[in-house]
Amino acid sequence: DNIHTMVQKATMNPSPEGKRRGRPPKFDRDAVVDAAIGAFWDRGLEATTLPDLEAATGIDRSTLYSSFGGKQGLYELATQRYLDTAEERLFAPLPDGTDDGLADIVEFLSRLRTGLTTAEVPGCLVINNIARDDDPRPGERYRELLQRGLIAALRRADQVPDDTIESRAGLIGAAVIGVNLMSKAGSDAATLGTAIDGIIDQVCSWAEAPPG
Repeated sequence: DNIHTMVQKATMNPSPEGKRRGRPPKFDRDAVVDAAIGAFWDRGLEATTLPDLEAATGIDRSTLYSSFGGKQGLYELATQRYLDTAEERLFAPLPDGTDDGLADIVEFLSRLRTGLTTAEVPGCLVINNIARDDDPRPGERYRELLQRGLIAALRRADQVPDDTIESRAGLIGAAVIGVNLMSKAGSDAATLGTAIDGIIDQVCSWAEAPPG
């Protein structure tokens, strides 16, 4: 599944104490955040209006402000949820993979390929917003997760000399961001698949090199 469809929708269960204090909210907080992910993914932070969020979430603006901190607060919750899911489902093979770091990078790229070629919404929520020059903080976390994970995986690859790890991680990271932007720009699934296959071929070629 792609990251958008991976976002889990759970029903909020107020505690008995909360029930005693008053009526529980008439909306599912997680479902509201999930709906906001779709709205921000499609239009970005700046272009998404309060009416857009009201339509997407089904709750009014006063509730958006009182329960979520308005558009900015909801955006922060949405990008945090998205990145938490990406860290668990997409990036996991990189820092926490096997002894074969190159195979783990290929697994990560294969997951990315599946996500980008089957997604209902193009690109990546966070990278799309980097391109729009929206709030930089989610983009910084995305790049940190990506770079840290790639470096960890490359350190587990015996074929990769230590003095090339950072540059190779930078190369793959730039390529990953690039294919996400290709998706946002409208590239079709075949084109995206071919581009990611090229990145995978490059990584696999490193396995053929003698240990450094």
